[in-house]
Amino acid sequence: QSGHYGRGRPHILSLNRKLSSACGRILRIKKCLPESLCKQLYHSLFESHLGFAISVWGGVSNNQLKPLFVTQKKCIRILFGDSENYRDKYRTCARVRPIKSQHLSNELHVKESTKPLFNKHELLAVENLYRYRCLMELFTLVKSRTPVSLYYLFKVSNRKDNLLITPSPTNQFLYKSAWLWNDFRKTGLLEFSSPYKSVKGSLKFSILKAQGMYGNEWCDYNFTEFARNL
Repeated sequence: QSGHYGRGRPHILSLNRKLSSACGRILRIKKCLPESLCKQLYHSLFESHLGFAISVWGGVSNNQLKPLFVTQKKCIRILFGDSENYRDKYRTCARVRPIKSQHLSNELHVKESTKPLFNKHELLAVENLYRYRCLMELFTLVKSRTPVSLYYLFKVSNRKDNLLITPSPTNQFLYKSAWLWNDFRKTGLLEFSSPYKSVKGSLKFSILKAQGMYGNEWCDYNFTEFARNL
């Protein structure tokens, strides 16, 4: 269940190198494409790598996922950020910048906040992408009861509807998905009998809404909460 390629830090470091390379390709390609295709470019060249088997290896702490999130924010700035303002910061030559504007303040070193960009384009941060994929895979598994070998590893409570009995805490899919399901169950937005399309929409909207809360700067609650009032 936790294949050799997906265990811990070595996999994250390897994936981060691949994502950094993807950022370089995206930077070159973006110049030749209209803005309307930027989101498609992100899903095709970046998120396709980031989300591959994330339910298997993504159960580590958010601190361990931080290098991936930093690279993800870099990609978001390249595709959706204020590119004109970015280029203006580095026009330090007197030929392109008026003499009175030669002094560079501390603002030069402040990067554009990516949280509004994520929310504007409805993109999930890596921590939330893990939660979304994990829950959708669990829901599909329990609802369809396939594969049977995995289905019987999950135990549904006989006393409370749609409550899963969680096994011993680990970083693996079996525990993390059950724990996330029980947490999201408190919102009352889904149950195992709900239509797939309804659950998919409600779950993503809830995570995106929680991701956008608490101002324009990132905080830990953006990666752990579910919005309850949709």
